[in-house]
Amino acid sequence: MTPVHVTDGLSAYLDGQIPANERAKIAAHLETCTVCRAHLDTLRQTVAVLRAVDPVRAPEGFREQVRVRVAGETRRPARAWRLPPWTQSWKAAGAVAAAVLVGLFTVNVLRQQMPTALQERGVPKVVVAPPAETVDRTLSRPGMVAPRAGLPVPSAPVAPGPVLPSLRRVIRTGQVTLEVDSVDEVASRLTRLAEAAGGFVAGSSSMQSGRTPEGSFVLRVPASRFADVLAQVEALGRVLDRRLDGQDVTEEYVDLRSRIRNQERYEQRLLAFVDRATRISDLLAIEQELARVRGEIEQLTGRLQYLERQAELATIEVSVHETAKQPSVWDVNDTLAKIRTAFLLTIRQILRAVEALVIKLSSLLPILVLVGAAWLLIRRVRQMRAS
Repeated sequence: MTPVHVTDGLSAYLDGQIPANERAKIAAHLETCTVCRAHLDTLRQTVAVLRAVDPVRAPEGFREQVRVRVAGETRRPARAWRLPPWTQSWKAAGAVAAAVLVGLFTVNVLRQQMPTALQERGVPKVVVAPPAETVDRTLSRPGMVAPRAGLPVPSAPVAPGPVLPSLRRVIRTGQVTLEVDSVDEVASRLTRLAEAAGGFVAGSSSMQSGRTPEGSFVLRVPASRFADVLAQVEALGRVLDRRLDGQDVTEEYVDLRSRIRNQERYEQRLLAFVDRATRISDLLAIEQELARVRGEIEQLTGRLQYLERQAELATIEVSVHETAKQPSVWDVNDTLAKIRTAFLLTIRQILRAVEALVIKLSSLLPILVLVGAAWLLIRRVRQMRAS
């Protein structure tokens, strides 16, 4: 078994800082342990050497200097928070505010003088909304719904044969972008062109983009006069862009006619069965099927009429804008207008900033009132304690 030494408590034992019972235990241990006795002898020799050395005296006035410094630290008031030196001068603060306002005004003036070349040069595209009578092309075929018991099965749809030239249906669309001298004059001439060809102006709009007026017009003319009217439109100015599109809807047109004929035959057969029905349930079933067939015929007929109208009248979308005029050496009125706009914009920005600051301060007002009341209360309590 490894003996337990008491070297950690020998310093307190030598100084007499342990209880009597612990001191007796350490003394009994020292009688049997040579290691602890040797450690105790070393400690006694170290203490004897330290006591033999002369004490070092502090310099004269050291204690007084320390006492004065400690007293000064305790009496020094708390350092108050101060603003930066440049904010304590009204001249410096005014100069900073003036520099900010001048910079803001300069930015607004430069924004007003931004060249129109940086803006978009493209003419807005005219989007023609489809007529309200447009019907979904995905119509159900006669054989898609299973007929009720006892009702005749519709005949198979007639396969369309070769397309005749008279049945050819093409929806023609043209888009032209022109640069002209006067938008108003071209607008009146476009109206006369459309009416002379037997068509009309379906839509028109005009706008002022910077210094250059622009306009958009939609012409509906007979398909047979499409090429002639398009050439006359292009002669009104310098052509910047031209796009032609033709959508052949002949297949859909022929298919719709075939489906309408099949549904009409099916309707005639149903009408023949109405006279033969002897039971009320059969009569109701036939009437319901007749209503469904008639609704499908009307849908197919509406789609067919829409295709016919679109194919008979071609669409020409015309976008025009005037030629940019060369400015003079210096337009005083334009410069004054830009300065006025920039000045008003600066004033609005300042008022918005003041408004935002007032709103923020008003939201913090209850907190500031509570903090001020607490500060006054604490100050009053301190004065009462000092008195």
